Amino acid sequence: MAVLETERLLLRPFEPKDAPAYAAIRAKPHVVRFLPGGEARAALATQVAETVIAMFNDCWQRDGYGPWAVEEKATGRLCGHHGVRCLPEEGGVTELLYTMDDTVWGQGYATEGGRAALAYGFDTIGLDRIFAWAMPDNHASLAVMARLGFTRV
Repeated sequence: MAVLETERLLLRPFEPKDAPAYAAIRAKPHVVRFLPGGEARAALATQVAETVIAMFNDCWQRDGYGPWAVEEKATGRLCGHHGVRCLPEEGGVTELLYTMDDTVWGQGYATEGGRAALAYGFDTIGLDRIFAWAMPDNHASLAVMARLGFTRV
């Protein structure tokens, strides 16, 4: 599994020890409101975190790429996930996906991680196309996608 480094972030494979910190992020209803299951799944954050970490690691095993844990280099703190993953259930398209802890919102981490993930997808893996999805009222995520050069369809 690849490790990417940006100016402020380390994008690395998830490890089992990340589960409590990742669950703490996913336990915040306002952080997960635009994720599948929305705010209701915040109550199940521990289960969800373990399941999602396993699913992300399975992506790496199945496809050779997948989402990373995002660690803030200055502090070593887990602050979310970022990456590209293949969606076999959607015909094999690859999506850019990310969730960042609210403690780092507004600092440009989603865009910084997105640039690294997209470069990895296009330049290292050789993908032709990467999609990103967001709910229409998720203005922050739509803004990140626009900064990364996505065209809204």
